[in-house]
Amino acid sequence: MSLYQTQDLSLDLGAELPQDSSMNMLTFPERGTTLVIARSPLPADQSFDIVYRQQLEQLRSRLDAHITEPQATTCGMAQAIQGLEVGLQFQRGEIRSHQRQLAYPHVQAQRLMVLSYSKETPLTENDLMHWQAIKASLQTR
Repeated sequence: MSLYQTQDLSLDLGAELPQDSSMNMLTFPERGTTLVIARSPLPADQSFDIVYRQQLEQLRSRLDAHITEPQATTCGMAQAIQGLEVGLQFQRGEIRSHQRQLAYPHVQAQRLMVLSYSKETPLTENDLMHWQAIKASLQTR
């Protein structure tokens, strides 16, 4: 039995184990910010670093995104999650996006996790403090 759980429901998906390529989007209306949590399979023959950098390059070419150089970071409640963090700016149609993004390999699954914290205007000092608090509270399951 393959049990899939979210905050709102549980599903029995039978004997077949699906790949989790899901995405959650949380909005903070008072701040005007959004937190997106994305999951994607990590190919067994490629490292997290290579896959994530390829995704960044695709963003750069498709959206003419300005992306800072990925910086190694450690986060989470136990400071046990090791990943990469970047800052991004791009425009999709009329909407400008200013983001901070954290990517890390899930330790118990062959999965790439990407958290994107974004706003249509530049992130303020208070927004960045909120982003830091989110990263500090991160716990894997």
